[in-house]
Amino acid sequence: MKALILMTRIPIPGKTKTRLMSILSADECAALHRAFLMDLFLLFDKLKDSIDIYLTYTPEDSFHIIEGIIPKHIRVFPQRGETLGDKMRNAIDDVLDKGYDCTCLMGADIPQISEESILDAFNKLEEKDCVIGPTFDGGYYLIGMKEMNNKIFDGKLKWGNKTVLEGTMDILNSCESMVALGDKYRDIDTKEDLIDFKEQLEMGKFGKSYLRNTINYINNIWSWYDELGTSIRG
Repeated sequence: MKALILMTRIPIPGKTKTRLMSILSADECAALHRAFLMDLFLLFDKLKDSIDIYLTYTPEDSFHIIEGIIPKHIRVFPQRGETLGDKMRNAIDDVLDKGYDCTCLMGADIPQISEESILDAFNKLEEKDCVIGPTFDGGYYLIGMKEMNNKIFDGKLKWGNKTVLEGTMDILNSCESMVALGDKYRDIDTKEDLIDFKEQLEMGKFGKSYLRNTINYINNIWSWYDELGTSIRG
């Protein structure tokens, strides 16, 4: 049995995608995050027959904000822990304890991730102890394993830092774990990420229908804000 965990903040204005707030309003950042989630749910619909899907969220008291958009096949539970590492470890541990052979945990900042990339991550776990999906900024958007390895969520790692992937690989190598890397993606956190995503849209790289919410919203932002074509690039 396989399980996929989506780890996300609730898209609350002023509490999510805050690095984009220099160019977007708090409400727009939250709406963009919501579009990401809705497109990931469309993607997960293609995976639900072969992989059990979970969503773990924070803050716990704001679940009502997304309750109405979560498909019934997705099981939800609040995040537990003080640090990001704690929350990741607890989520994976809780799901593995349900008897799954392996589980992958991913973030919500990669709406363009493909069905093939997720399936490939699980396929790699058939022969490896751990799989990591790297991002271009030195972090990772996905981590999967068959057995819990507490060391990779060590509090010494600086989460959000450009050395997270390197530090995690060092820990896994010291444990003599067999590791595979998945497909590399760029998460959408900054002005530059948003520009890159838009440019790829214009080149027709995101033709799949499950991206429609994100595509529509970003196209609307570009039409609402002329500065997204001028001052953002300045």
